Amino acid sequence: MVFKSSIHLSSGLILTIIPTIMISVALMGLLFETPRAEIMIGSIIFMLIGSTFFWILLDTKYTIKESDLYYCSGPIRGKIDIQSIRKIKHQKGLYNECFLKPSLDYNGLYIYYNNFDDIYLSPKDQDLFVNYLLKINPKIDLI
Repeated sequence: MVFKSSIHLSSGLILTIIPTIMISVALMGLLFETPRAEIMIGSIIFMLIGSTFFWILLDTKYTIKESDLYYCSGPIRGKIDIQSIRKIKHQKGLYNECFLKPSLDYNGLYIYYNNFDDIYLSPKDQDLFVNYLLKINPKIDLI
């Protein structure tokens, strides 16, 4: 089952406006300047960074297959064994206490797994997502 990430307005704006500006600047550099190596290299770098922002915006999702949870946010990808999940905590607001956040919203879920690992996810339908995880691992504590 695939769960798309919810998108906070500010995340959506940032991941749309900044790459649009970057790609526009890169294209202007390529089209209106005399072709020089530094302009071409700078334009390519701007286009790659801008494209990565769009990739994150369009491809942040969470997939549950059998007993594994796959997360994907552009180039950030990984897999968690659902049986290793210890607890899930709901979060609302800007404060985040974990490092890995393949998420586009401030309202999401902390997933604590293994002994010391955690991740922050923001599926659109959090209740359905949590219930799906609980069907696979009923030992998960909800905080």
